[in-house]
Amino acid sequence: MPSNQALWEKNKDRGLHVFLVESQGGTLEDITQYAKDRKLTLPLVIRNGSNFDGYKGGNGLPYAFVVGPDGKVVWQGRSGYEAIIEQQLERIKYPGLGKLEVAPECTKAAEKFGSGDFAGARDEAVKVQEKEADNEAALADADYIIKRVDGLIDTMRAKIEDAKSKRRYHDAVRLLDELSGKGFKGMEVADKAKDEAKELKKEQKDELKAWEQFEKTLEVNEKAKSDGDKKKNLVKFYEKYEGTAAADEAKAMADGLSD
Repeated sequence: MPSNQALWEKNKDRGLHVFLVESQGGTLEDITQYAKDRKLTLPLVIRNGSNFDGYKGGNGLPYAFVVGPDGKVVWQGRSGYEAIIEQQLERIKYPGLGKLEVAPECTKAAEKFGSGDFAGARDEAVKVQEKEADNEAALADADYIIKRVDGLIDTMRAKIEDAKSKRRYHDAVRLLDELSGKGFKGMEVADKAKDEAKELKKEQKDELKAWEQFEKTLEVNEKAKSDGDKKKNLVKFYEKYEGTAAADEAKAMADGLSD
């Protein structure tokens, strides 16, 4: 499993998505501990009562499916998937765009999108709209790229508002910093995100400090020898930062641990 983690970390920016599917009936606690022990951060799907026995490979481990960028299963088996994955990744010219090919006039915009320059991609797509008024293929792809960038922004804004509503201000600040970063540099939305992050850090100083200390408490608990020790650390934390969202989360965690 660590090899799958390494494969994902190496290629996720190229468009690779890895999902491990648990198929032996383990509990949520078992799988969580399994992932923690192996330092797995990639998505791990728990079958939750479903049965894989009806699928080829479902009653034997390991078994893998490789889905190409066009959404079709291109390979399945027990070993050798790494080479197949590399072949499929080579097909992706513009990571994250969702299109394997674009009209020649939109190549520059697509390349900028694939490199993470979303502001540049949008600007180039707008230029295509202005210059290629009679080119239906170019206009369609330019419109697609613009909507793709705008969609990214809308998704990030929704996540920011959700984080704020849940008082997870550390997550909101992280997302605002990303939105005000180089990927969206020069856009009005980036300037507003920068100002919003600055204001949030000022207004929610106590909440942000609590989240920061909560992360440190969790790091300490990773080395704790027993649930009782973990609970003591959590209780100490939430009593000190009572009234904050981080304290509420710590209390919920502590209540689930035995003394």
